[in-house]
Amino acid sequence: MPQTIDKQAVADSFSKAACHYDQFAQLQRDIGEVLLGHLSKPELSLNNLVDLGCGTGYFSEKLNIQFPGASLTCFDLSSVMLEQAKKRNLTQAAFQQGDIDSLPFAKNSIDLIYSNLVVQWSDNLEACLKQLHSSLKTGGRCYLSTLISGTLNELTQAWKSVDDKPHTNTFLSLKDLESVVANCAFSTVNISTETRVLEYKNVVEVMRALKGIGANHVHGHQTSPISGRQLVKRLQAGYQPFINQQGLCNLTYQVCYIEVIK
Repeated sequence: MPQTIDKQAVADSFSKAACHYDQFAQLQRDIGEVLLGHLSKPELSLNNLVDLGCGTGYFSEKLNIQFPGASLTCFDLSSVMLEQAKKRNLTQAAFQQGDIDSLPFAKNSIDLIYSNLVVQWSDNLEACLKQLHSSLKTGGRCYLSTLISGTLNELTQAWKSVDDKPHTNTFLSLKDLESVVANCAFSTVNISTETRVLEYKNVVEVMRALKGIGANHVHGHQTSPISGRQLVKRLQAGYQPFINQQGLCNLTYQVCYIEVIK
């Protein structure tokens, strides 16, 4: 569903995380590797491909190696992330700053779009996917990973012990996401899901991990009336139902993989 997202705030958040992003991004890498495995098909012959929301270029480099003859566009909202990507050993690569909700690509120009954990930052996912559809050549493919409802549920519930303000982002349900994709006129659609549960020593580590990858921006966020040690104490208390047998804080990610063909 359409929502208002402060894209400059999102860009600033990821820019601040750019220099240390790869230290905290194991989950993103694990999910990206699964997504990359979906397109390891020998029949794919590509000339132009896009890493949409390339971040530091970790998967841009892998795409460059997997498809050495193709021209690669590294596209990201954050100019600082793009500067990190430029440090990688990339050939036939262009770097373009931009917004996934206002794509600059010509119609029928792209063979493959790879996008790992990016489209959840779209203002309007259906409009975004329709732009991707327009950009693809006939027979072109788009491989996306995103997050759906249930993600960060433990942290969401823990914050309710502090106040009733939004402190985590909301995500589309699988049903709503399937409906959105169905409206975008792709000839073939494959959607799969998985649940990943991470473990942290305490709630401070949970928050630090989100900040480390720049994913701590919350749409419509309002500052809590309490802070410091009092806030941590309240949050940790609210997290108690989600402490596992090892005494660690669980944090759930509901992951969705989408493969579409024009």
